[in-house]
Amino acid sequence: MKGKILTYLILLTATSLISFDITANDKKGTREEAECESYVSIQGSSNVNQFQFISYNPEVNNRTAKNPGKEPYQNIQIPVYDFSGPNNRMLNDFYKMVNASQYPNININIEPRELADFDETTGMTNFRTKIFIAGNSREYIVPCRIIFCDGEVPVLKGELKVELTDFEIAPPTKIFGAIKVDNEVFINFAFRLQSKKTLTENATF
Repeated sequence: MKGKILTYLILLTATSLISFDITANDKKGTREEAECESYVSIQGSSNVNQFQFISYNPEVNNRTAKNPGKEPYQNIQIPVYDFSGPNNRMLNDFYKMVNASQYPNININIEPRELADFDETTGMTNFRTKIFIAGNSREYIVPCRIIFCDGEVPVLKGELKVELTDFEIAPPTKIFGAIKVDNEVFINFAFRLQSKKTLTENATF
């Protein structure tokens, strides 16, 4: 009887280890895949909760995207209606807040890499970045890091804090002012750009 119990425990332990190994490998694969994925997220909070809206469909170097000058900027266009959110009601509030019916895209323009400043202390590169939301624009200096996927495809990752009033957006209120959205929101992004070969040929990033 003891022998059967011991055998059972050994089999149970082995099964657990195999299951753990498969799960770990699955998570690793998911993490690497996500690391190379383009996305834009907008996070904020109110006096009662937190929220996040995210799009996995930013259009990099879209020809119709806004460009503030003649420099070969990286142009990113994010269709507002491509964002997902916690629920439909909050998503509709987000569409209304950024006036999506009149301005259906958020645009982000990032200066060429050769014009950006590398910070040796942080290891980050500071890019001059112009953001267009709800028909208004604001320029920021955004610390970013660059990773390479598939050997040569650069992915630019950055995050910044903005205020809704930067874009002439009044922080929304609900239920006669009982619920108030904070003015500060956080934008996180990752953009798959051109390959190193293309970048070298065009000297755009």
